[in-house]
Amino acid sequence: MDSTLSLNAMKRKVTAKTVPVYLLAIGLIWWAKPVPALFVAGLVATLAGEAIRVWAAGHLYKNERVTTSGPYAFVKNPLYLGTLLIMVGLCIMASNWVLLAIGLAVFAVYYAPFKQRRESGRLRERFGESWTRYDRAVPGYLPRLTPYPARDRQPWRWDAFIRNDEHGTLAAVLLGIGLLAWRLWR
Repeated sequence: MDSTLSLNAMKRKVTAKTVPVYLLAIGLIWWAKPVPALFVAGLVATLAGEAIRVWAAGHLYKNERVTTSGPYAFVKNPLYLGTLLIMVGLCIMASNWVLLAIGLAVFAVYYAPFKQRRESGRLRERFGESWTRYDRAVPGYLPRLTPYPARDRQPWRWDAFIRNDEHGTLAAVLLGIGLLAWRLWR
């Protein structure tokens, strides 16, 4: 990947919507008071969340088809579920209960409902009945115990992972873990 492409991807990520997220992340690190047991528990949640995001990003082909392979066979929004687990995990690692409460409230009251309204309508319009069937059968955030019966069996793909820019999220999560570990052991 050339540097121009990376710079353009970075510019897209820094928007009015993402600035508060970056400021909250800085605040999380700044006010962190990590303790070993909570750090480990939060690390497990954070790594689980990022693993879900990596798995999902390698299956997602945005606007090309209804993705039903990988984690999408179990949950409609694995990227958002992963993000939620990462946020919860990082807040637990930092022992920051105020940011955890704010993050959960924003996710439940604003983010998840907004994304549901916006994306469901767009996907229904684009993919019609195939989206409607999938939407009815697969839950949004609490995974099914069995995979969606009509799922496709596409393998995880590195090119999809890169195209979906998950490597940037992975780097940010690892940086956050590293900074919180530094706060724990300094």
